[in-house]
Amino acid sequence: MKGVWWAALAAGAAAAMPRERKHNLMKLPSFRGTAEVRSSLPGRIRLYMPAVSGDCAQAAQMKSQLESTGVIHQVQIEPRTGSVLILYDESQVQAPVVMGAAMKLMGLDGKVNAEPAGKVRQGMRALLRAINAGVLDATGGLLDVQTLAAGTLTVAALRSKAQAGWAVPGAMTLLWWASKLFGVREDE
Repeated sequence: MKGVWWAALAAGAAAAMPRERKHNLMKLPSFRGTAEVRSSLPGRIRLYMPAVSGDCAQAAQMKSQLESTGVIHQVQIEPRTGSVLILYDESQVQAPVVMGAAMKLMGLDGKVNAEPAGKVRQGMRALLRAINAGVLDATGGLLDVQTLAAGTLTVAALRSKAQAGWAVPGAMTLLWWASKLFGVREDE
């Protein structure tokens, strides 16, 4: 019976293993929600670019400029699905250059270079911006959320120190967090 169980476990693990997708043979980078590679073969790239649905004029300009290069034979844009098919001469230009040119002409290069953030992180940032605006409004611009939190942690640390001394990790930890909040972060 143990042999059957191990065989079932191995079969389940093999089924759960991620499979290599065969649609991107040129191994082009795919940028989720910006310029996703749906398929790539030598001389042919199909991209999903939602931006072509939102800005048909810029998409038409991209098509015109790409086709005027002489190395790109045809660009087909389907605004309803956000699909862009590019046929090019692979002996004269490399696939990443074609993809990069299409993204640049659609103004997507800034989105690719931006740090990706999940929906929860974006929501938390929006919530914190709203709270910060409320604190700034309530204090007449004197305090923001970061300064208020740092001040609160400092007071809590000093109270903890007065009650239990410096040996208590709580006070030192609170002071460390307060110093980090008072300081300027590297990403600003």
